[in-house]
Amino acid sequence: MKRNKHYAFVLADSLIALTIISLGITFTLICHQCLVRQSKKQCIDLAAYRIAKEATDELITTHRPVYIRRDKLSAVTSEEKVIVSLGGQTILEVRK
Repeated sequence: MKRNKHYAFVLADSLIALTIISLGITFTLICHQCLVRQSKKQCIDLAAYRIAKEATDELITTHRPVYIRRDKLSAVTSEEKVIVSLGGQTILEVRK
């Protein structure tokens, strides 16, 4: 009888170790997915800030409203505001 209990203890120990390793791997994958999503958002935000800067610089030099389109981003500037949108969704809006 003692031998069976010993094997059961080893099995329980292995199951606990497997559970901890599985949780660690799952947590790591979730964190990686969040980091990738944040990186994509930061790239889009950086592109939006750059196109907004370019549009406002052109507005300052020409003194008339500007519309710029780069890839999927579009920027519209006037004397009162700058709006940058991605596929119809506003990403950045700055008002005077």
